[in-house]
Amino acid sequence: MREMINRLEEWLMATLLAFMTVLTFLQVVMRYVFNTGWVWSLEATTYSFAALVLIGMSYGVRTNTHIATDLLTRKLSEPLRHYVALSAIFACLVFALLMLYGSVILVDRLMILGNAARDIPAPKWLLTATMPLGFALLTYRFLEVGWVLLRGGERDGLPQERDAAEDET
Repeated sequence: MREMINRLEEWLMATLLAFMTVLTFLQVVMRYVFNTGWVWSLEATTYSFAALVLIGMSYGVRTNTHIATDLLTRKLSEPLRHYVALSAIFACLVFALLMLYGSVILVDRLMILGNAARDIPAPKWLLTATMPLGFALLTYRFLEVGWVLLRGGERDGLPQERDAAEDET
């Protein structure tokens, strides 16, 4: 199950990045070569970028590539550093759960209201449904990290995870 979630996360990020790149390239060519363009391309790129960021948050937790500010925690004793790491994971988990809850309410209200996107012919709730998905993935990743820390595994306060690019070499 974990491997499937890992691959889905990576596939979604790669697909969104490719879509944004191709769409932006085509829009630039159409605008400057043919003096025309798609009205909906900016909105599509914006929603895609937001989805990429939301999914990328959980990827960063999984691969331990978020910026770490460990100047002070490196000077703590091992038991205290472990406690601080658990406290930080708990705070991050609370944040992720609150955002998950809020994003589910937002999408539900958009469904009830029936709002449409400004330029894309789609309901707005469908385009913002990546918010609960992203925060659900983030919650899952913080639960993973917390579980590893509770069992005693760590690397500078966080569990060790290899990057997907390292798996291919």
